[in-house]
Amino acid sequence: MRTDADARDEIVQITNELFAMGLLTPTGGNVSARGATDELIWITPSRLYKGGLTSDALVCIRADGTVVEGTNPPSVEYQMHWASYAARPEATAAVHTHAPVATAFGITNQTFPPINTDAIFLADTRAVPWFMPGSTELAEAVGEALKASRGAILQCHGLMTVGKSMRDAATRAMMLEETAKILLYCKQFGGELTLIPPEWVERLAQLSSFL
Repeated sequence: MRTDADARDEIVQITNELFAMGLLTPTGGNVSARGATDELIWITPSRLYKGGLTSDALVCIRADGTVVEGTNPPSVEYQMHWASYAARPEATAAVHTHAPVATAFGITNQTFPPINTDAIFLADTRAVPWFMPGSTELAEAVGEALKASRGAILQCHGLMTVGKSMRDAATRAMMLEETAKILLYCKQFGGELTLIPPEWVERLAQLSSFL
């Protein structure tokens, strides 16, 4: 059974990892997790420097943003996190990054051709059009996108991923950034893309639910 301590520890670990990788900016991006009850989530606070985050900085909130525990204001994106859990009831964690390459990937309306196995697993990723960060409109659009995929690219903004565990959610965010980066390198090299044959794309796509 999950506990609040588990949720807080996982948020701190993943936030520090993502910051070290450059997928979170000093104050951009946010991470949340379910704790002991589905009626509450723990989330990173608003505008707080992400490097060296500690558990005492985290905030426990209800779906309307009411703070149950903690002294900081919650992330302005709390509605987007709650919409993500509503879209994926099995999820216990949600990660919003400002990953630079994947963000540029979305801004330029790219898609993932089957250049490697990760690209096949990410092919169902949805793009969400621009809405004001922290808005109800953005939360609703992200929730709809996550019904079709466990990851969404927010145009001119960043990424949103969910997972059955914090590691799953973070791994998908990392995969999106790394695969977008590989595609960028391919375009910089030029020439014709070598793609995985269609019959293998179909076979590999059947494994995507396990990752």
